[in-house]
Amino acid sequence: MKPIAEESKAKVAAVYDGAAATYNRIGPSFFLHFGRRLASSAEIPPGSSVLDVATGTGAVLVPAVELVGVEGRVVGIDISLPMISRARTEIQNTGLGNAQVLVADAELLPFVQDSFDCVLCSFAIFLFSSLSRVISECHRVLRSSGRIGLVYSAGEDREWAWYEQLVSKYGPTANLGTERYGSADVEDILNGGGFRDVSTVVEAHRLTFTNAWEFWGWVWSHGDRAVLESLTGSHSEFKQELFEEFGKRVTMNGLPYEVFAAVTLATKQ
Repeated sequence: MKPIAEESKAKVAAVYDGAAATYNRIGPSFFLHFGRRLASSAEIPPGSSVLDVATGTGAVLVPAVELVGVEGRVVGIDISLPMISRARTEIQNTGLGNAQVLVADAELLPFVQDSFDCVLCSFAIFLFSSLSRVISECHRVLRSSGRIGLVYSAGEDREWAWYEQLVSKYGPTANLGTERYGSADVEDILNGGGFRDVSTVVEAHRLTFTNAWEFWGWVWSHGDRAVLESLTGSHSEFKQELFEEFGKRVTMNGLPYEVFAAVTLATKQ
């Protein structure tokens, strides 16, 4: 029998394996917005070596490559092979010669001590079985005075409470847990994990869905699909009710959705 942590990682990998084909390809994307925001906030000097943890399809990796320049390098890791394949295709299509990606576990990074000047991670800390372990690994591979930057969920759009209530009605057995860690928790782990000058800024970014079909495809294109896959009620009835509720709220300008995210930065002591 696999240890619980290994079973959890296998489930996470399976969810993103399933999402990889449409990830960041359907509907508006907050990953791209906050990926660029995180890379710019980290103040990455040209020529730096950067590690992008849980790189997905490269929302952070690509802007990081632009910042490090031809003398720098960016390495992206992810636990999902299909996601890494997507990122590798992105690298090839855009000619990013100083970027590479590989399948790896964030809790056991395959790099020697003092390998990177900066470590970044976007919308993934809630997926780790042990955030403290991941932070410890990031500290190990960072060089002296290296920077770490994290982006993670910092609240829900209360105008969409109806959607959460609808999901609950159909009895999900999985919880995505995007608010598993608040900024105070993250800052405490960083302060206790050998980092200094820890700071957090919470920002909002508005998405707009033009119709229910776009939202339906979007919600299946990322980690939220885990909750929908776990519904114990009728999936067809859930979809029908979702479309009806969406139709009551959408206007000719679409239906807005606010994404709230915390950007936390720190420096290795």
